[in-house]
Amino acid sequence: MVDPQKCTFREHKTSKLLMMLLAVATAWWGSSSVGMGQPADALGRVEGASDVLSLGTAATGTIAEVLVTVGDRVKAGQHLLRVECSNIEHELQARKSDLTAADAAFLRVLHGPRPEEISIGVANVNLADARSQEADKSFQRTQQLHEGFTVTRVQIDQAERDRRIAAALLDEVRAKLALLKAGSREEDISEARSRRDAAKERVDETAARLSYCTVNAPIDGIVVGASVAPGQLVSSTAPVTLLTVVDDSRRRVRAYVDERDVSKLCSHQRAHIAADGLPATQFDAIVENIGLTVVENPLGNNPSRQFRQVILSVADNQQPIPIGLRVLAQFLPCPPNQRGGGK
Repeated sequence: MVDPQKCTFREHKTSKLLMMLLAVATAWWGSSSVGMGQPADALGRVEGASDVLSLGTAATGTIAEVLVTVGDRVKAGQHLLRVECSNIEHELQARKSDLTAADAAFLRVLHGPRPEEISIGVANVNLADARSQEADKSFQRTQQLHEGFTVTRVQIDQAERDRRIAAALLDEVRAKLALLKAGSREEDISEARSRRDAAKERVDETAARLSYCTVNAPIDGIVVGASVAPGQLVSSTAPVTLLTVVDDSRRRVRAYVDERDVSKLCSHQRAHIAADGLPATQFDAIVENIGLTVVENPLGNNPSRQFRQVILSVADNQQPIPIGLRVLAQFLPCPPNQRGGGK
């Protein structure tokens, strides 16, 4: 005969065991399904196609002109602001004048005498030769006269001196003509070239300093910040950011996802972007990059939690989102075969 108390005890024990097994199964199922669900929404901010570029200047002086304002679209190389550098401009003009003179001197030495100069040298030789011949004949006639009767000793000495002077002048102009025909010496050419190159270096150095007086846009983009005004003093010893520019050809969102939800993310995961400033508009986005390190969330108010940066690219065929706008990223579930923190 079966004892009812023992049967009730066995049933109670079996029921308790089944409940424990159910609890373990539930816990196992919950842990095994991590990453299969939908991650929580994440706060983010709209950015351009690249990081914000901070622009300053290496010049020292006062701001003469600010040519753009926040929100202006600019092209690469466009002038954004100018620093007053009239002293450097005047120095550059003087340096250019020195270079022009040095270059002319170099070309003159390099090319040597002009044909006209050689022709003048030949004419001088012919003239000196004629005078030498005339002085020689005059001396010969004087020697044929009798000293003391028709000519004095002084006149003979005078004629001999004239002959020697004429001969010496002839030798001098012949030597000059030979130098003209020989052209410039290599040492003179090297010296003139060095002077010309040094003058050019001074021009380049001054032009480089003058270029610091103008801040140009490094990329096509939009001006997102300006902390400068005409008359403001800037110095190369204390560089400051004057303008900030960002490439606005594309939009991306930098969102901050709770570390506990990273396992539910994957590359190319779809998401919707919503903003309080645009309540009637929702934007489609795709996960482009998942950060590998833990960071603080500058948009949240829970410093005790850990976050990862997630970059989402916004589709180009949509209405442009204002850069800097605070948004909410709503992630769609990641396919099971791709889940796991970007894998």
